Amino acid sequence: MKYAYNVRTRQGKHLSGVLEAENREAVIQSLLAQNYSVLSLKEATTSSKEINLSFGGVKTKDLVLITRQLATMIAAGLSIIRCFNILELQASNAKLKAALREIKQDISEGLPLWQALSKHPRIFSNVYVSMVKAGELGGMLDEVLERLCLHLEREQEINAKIKSASIYPAIISIFAIIMMMGIMIFVMPMFVDMFNSYGAELPGPTRMLIKISDFLRGYWMFWLPTVVIIIYALKKSGKTEGGREFWDKFYLKLPVVGKTIGQIGVARFARTMGTLVRAGIPILQALEVMEEVAGNVVMQKAIHSARVSITEGDSIAEPLAATGVFEPMVTQMIAVGEETGALDDMLVRMSDYFEREVMHMVDALMSVLEPLLIIFVALMVGAIVVATLLPVFDIVSTVG
Repeated sequence: MKYAYNVRTRQGKHLSGVLEAENREAVIQSLLAQNYSVLSLKEATTSSKEINLSFGGVKTKDLVLITRQLATMIAAGLSIIRCFNILELQASNAKLKAALREIKQDISEGLPLWQALSKHPRIFSNVYVSMVKAGELGGMLDEVLERLCLHLEREQEINAKIKSASIYPAIISIFAIIMMMGIMIFVMPMFVDMFNSYGAELPGPTRMLIKISDFLRGYWMFWLPTVVIIIYALKKSGKTEGGREFWDKFYLKLPVVGKTIGQIGVARFARTMGTLVRAGIPILQALEVMEEVAGNVVMQKAIHSARVSITEGDSIAEPLAATGVFEPMVTQMIAVGEETGALDDMLVRMSDYFEREVMHMVDALMSVLEPLLIIFVALMVGAIVVATLLPVFDIVSTVG
């Protein structure tokens, strides 16, 4: 359980934070052992968090840099306080510099490093804090920090690949919508006046195009707010528990794209889980962390079900297979890892495989999507041009 506390130091300074312990008494004993006077203590409310690679305004590359520097300095035998003095001086990001200053202050007052980091959840994720905690308790903090760097770099690589792949379709789609709206609202009225002056009977496609143009120009005060409201409602629905579950299921069921999203989730699960287990974190605690940072409600519920089953004595692979979220190959490889005692190696190898698959699938998807988008835009523009020019050809032939 996690408990939020408020204490007073011997110097009279008030401190607050969150501690994880088996029960309330263990938290009190821990705080008293640090010579704190406990003012208040209550159970902390937890909520699922997505892995956020923006880290609240701190770029991943900045976080990787300070993590690698910290690992190097700790391996060289420097004290934690001196390490954070150096990191604070070198940090160029204002938010990161302020966080490092507060962490240094907390450590100087007796807090362990992982607990000081946990006060900045927008910078240091649960995975980061849990691994640092395991490194501190196991006396191998420098090794754990090096593994964290590799983990963050791989996460950044995958997310950068996905982001760069989605930019081109987004730009093409926005450009197509703006161009067609411009033609319908500003260009079509000029042709309508010309058609009316000749009094010729218009073809069906042209009449339909004119009706759409008249609607867009005459009723913009109705359709424009409606579009804004729909977009806002969809965005808000994605923040509710039911809405998130609906959209996560919807995304996973999409053809081609859904498989890619599923592969990304499995790759992230395997790498993060493998990194946690390799750092010495117990399986149940690692699954608890994964449940909080899954980023997908469907996978989050599957991990929770697996964690509950494992507490009842089941193996790891069986409850994961029963959820139906993970592919049979995933659960079989996990089962082999359990039997051989090399679960962390198996998970890391599995993440490498799925990450390569994700890269290939994204490349293949983009190689198909780019020409399809160009063809779609060309067909839409061509249809508008043809519907606009059909009456012109009739007028020319009549005049001739």
